[in-house]
Amino acid sequence: MTTSPDVIAAPVRRPRGRPRNPDIEGVVLSAVRELLVEQGMAGCTIAAVAQRAGVGKGTIYLRWPDRESLIVDALMERLIDLAPPDTGSVRGDLVEVLGAFVHGLRGDNGPLFAAAIGDLSRSPRLHALYLEHIVGPFDAAIRDILSGGITRGEICRDADIHLSTQLLIGPLVIEGLIWQQHLKDDIAADVVDAVLSGLRPA
Repeated sequence: MTTSPDVIAAPVRRPRGRPRNPDIEGVVLSAVRELLVEQGMAGCTIAAVAQRAGVGKGTIYLRWPDRESLIVDALMERLIDLAPPDTGSVRGDLVEVLGAFVHGLRGDNGPLFAAAIGDLSRSPRLHALYLEHIVGPFDAAIRDILSGGITRGEICRDADIHLSTQLLIGPLVIEGLIWQQHLKDDIAADVVDAVLSGLRPA
């Protein structure tokens, strides 16, 4: 489309002050993760994050409404984006999902999530956000796999989906986050086999 010669382009308005740093979100979220591991939730205040990241508190509040949303975003950056598995069996799907969870706790992520979980009871809002954005999708993925196993006849129809999901997740959370032990490579398969042994049709 051509521009009419009678139309005068509006002057470009230059933002006043310091140019916006496109990497500021990454710097801030990295500061959050460092503080969580070093000082726990109590030390991860907006003021402390701003000082660690080298920005003003106002810069943070322009992007996150509160500390809880900031912390959840920092944790979500470390989550693995797991597509729904389709291995053809309930065992294979569960091993893939739990294996991704184990992989996600390797390295610095274990201490990071352990630090967050340890303080969830002190912040009802953070607890709710953590369940919704971090635990919820993972829990839903396992429930979907178990439900599919019932439909295909791989799992008995009266299986307790809720309890089975907790039994699958529990050992990994206890050993990897609460005890902070190194999770061995085949722990996902071991947990899946133990739980499925009680869910197979007679």
